[in-house]
Amino acid sequence: MKKVVIPCSGIGKAFGAVAREATYLLADAEYSDTFRTICLPLLMTDDEESKQIVLESDVYTIDGCPKKCASVLVRHAGGNPVMEIMTPKVLANNKEHKPETVLDIGDGGRHLADDIMRIILNHGGIE
Repeated sequence: MKKVVIPCSGIGKAFGAVAREATYLLADAEYSDTFRTICLPLLMTDDEESKQIVLESDVYTIDGCPKKCASVLVRHAGGNPVMEIMTPKVLANNKEHKPETVLDIGDGGRHLADDIMRIILNHGGIE
């Protein structure tokens, strides 16, 4: 089964930028044959193709704040995430991996994105 990673939009937030970076690590690199992503706003607009992908895939959400927009929109589309990751909770276990700013998450933010990627890979039986 194809796996879909959906990050929060987190516009203007460093944790949102980290969520997107973790998603790109999975969907754009060596794991692209297993993972893909879809545009979060398409779920908000009830895009049929995006909804179908959510319904037919194992969905991993990465949220940057307690509003959990990615998880909420997956449920709105009729899906149920197999894993919901909160970026701040991952940081709590790796305090040295704190992102710098939304414009440049820095080395700490890149390490945090890598931490999130590894959590998803371990859950999905990839590593």
